Order: sequence, then structure tokens, then C-alpha cells
Amino acid sequence: MKMVKTYACRDVGVDCDWSASSETEEGLMELIAEHAKNVHPEIELTPELVAKVKAAFKDE
Repeated sequence: MKMVKTYACRDVGVDCDWSASSETEEGLMELIAEHAKNVHPEIELTPELVAKVKAAFKDE
């Protein structure tokens, strides 16, 4: 069975109920980047924030 990576905005302290999942880290980052651009335009995806986001990924 293939592992799925999941992420939720709340995992990094953002007051948002959005979450996503993907079979790849790259796919999940694409979903997160799109969500951030559309819903959190004030948040800049800096290398530090991207590292924090990736550290919050869960395997399911």
C-alpha cells in the first residue's frame, strides 16, 4: 500500500481548517503553494516556512 502525505494549515499554527494530501511531497507542496496564493496571499513561502511546512507533513 502506498503512503500518502498529509498536511493541514493548523499544523503550522495558521488559523485555517484547510488540509490536503498527495502521494508525493512535490504534489503536496504544489497544492499548498496554490492554497497559500489564493487564501493566504499575505504569507510569503520563504525557505524557512517551506522547511517548517515540510516538517509538518504526516504519513498516512
